[in-house]
Amino acid sequence: MKISIIYYSETGSTAQVANWIAEGARAVAGVEVRLFNLAENDSPDKAFIEASDAVIFGTPTYVANMCWQMKKFFDTRLNYKLAGKLGSAFSTEGSPHGGGGELAIMTIINHMLVKGMLIYSSGAGCGRPFIHIGPTVVQAQMQEREEICRLFGTRIAQKASELFDK
Repeated sequence: MKISIIYYSETGSTAQVANWIAEGARAVAGVEVRLFNLAENDSPDKAFIEASDAVIFGTPTYVANMCWQMKKFFDTRLNYKLAGKLGSAFSTEGSPHGGGGELAIMTIINHMLVKGMLIYSSGAGCGRPFIHIGPTVVQAQMQEREEICRLFGTRIAQKASELFDK
């Protein structure tokens, strides 16, 4: 089973979170994960993404929203077939006081729904710790959120395996 993690990271914070999520997903047997940083290539490997059962999107939070690079991906990569795939999202943010990380995730979820993706975060269904809509990670508290990010990756991989492994 394949999982793609598509994110934008300029300073490295969002990349670090993406790596923790990938490590959690790889803890599930038979999972292959590839990470695609839109800062390095705004047209990531289409074949791998289309072969993936799950696609996780990550963004830094800018003005309580996803970054423009992620919006550009959703708006211009119309030939990427995402319908029917499990979709999830995460965000990073510089300040714990704005609440923008959750709004950034919700904006990504809107785009995933338009693409026909099946949205999953594990919610309260997997018990504590709850991950309601996706992890948000404040830069100053990154190390404190490492374990929840790994758990998020594991839960996404487990659900994708449950849904799509034949």
